[in-house]
Amino acid sequence: MDDYSAYQSAERAALYDAVYADAGDIPFWESMAAEAGSGPLLELGCGTGRVLLPLARAGHEITGVDLATHMIAQCRMKLQAESPEVRDRVRLVEADMTLCDLGRRFAQVYCAFGTFHHLRTVEQQLACLERCRSHLLPEGRLVLDLINPDPAPGDASTDAPADGDMSVGIVDWTYDRRIRSWATVIDSHRSLQVNDCEVTYEITEADGGVRRVTETFPMRFVFRYELEHLLARSGFRLVALYGDYDRSAFADDSLGMIAVAEPSGGE
Repeated sequence: MDDYSAYQSAERAALYDAVYADAGDIPFWESMAAEAGSGPLLELGCGTGRVLLPLARAGHEITGVDLATHMIAQCRMKLQAESPEVRDRVRLVEADMTLCDLGRRFAQVYCAFGTFHHLRTVEQQLACLERCRSHLLPEGRLVLDLINPDPAPGDASTDAPADGDMSVGIVDWTYDRRIRSWATVIDSHRSLQVNDCEVTYEITEADGGVRRVTETFPMRFVFRYELEHLLARSGFRLVALYGDYDRSAFADDSLGMIAVAEPSGGE
């Protein structure tokens, strides 16, 4: 990676942290971690440590796995600012969550904030779930935080939505910098259940200059009973299905689809 690409990647990781710092899910993950007791946790797709670090501060031993070099580098940098006690509880591994073998088992394996949607094929999904099961203690639990898919075509516009649009996030950053962010579906492949998504960060600097940073990636959406079949094929039994971080029941209008599963037998 050249110096400019590395700079762009590092900036995207910092922008991600700025925009999604308060995504509203941390109390949910804290409560799920508490249910795991004193057992170790494994986060697949830990990114910049947005979820991982609060759990480590709460006293949990946790391993984070991520394939994105720039994201896990941001996490390592943030970890260095933590106390020695917190640093000692965390292990970070740059690896593919469909292939990794960490040589130990965990009381809970979780995948937060829609990260599972980055797996674009059934083969990748099953490989990831097999890795989850192989890393779980017999009494451990798997938690997958997914999006409840809307099969209706999305808006293909790349223009910034109006301020009142729910897809807009506005945060004030250091040195009077202002960031607006929005996500857009720029193409939809219904036969593959894949949307090409673009996240745009519009940055207004202190001097009034405006620039945009964009990131484009595919996401494969998963329906409720498709998920249940994937879990069953991978040796899991669904324990609970929530529609939001308040653990409300999954319903038609739920924005999320949060599955809690446990190994169905064997081992």
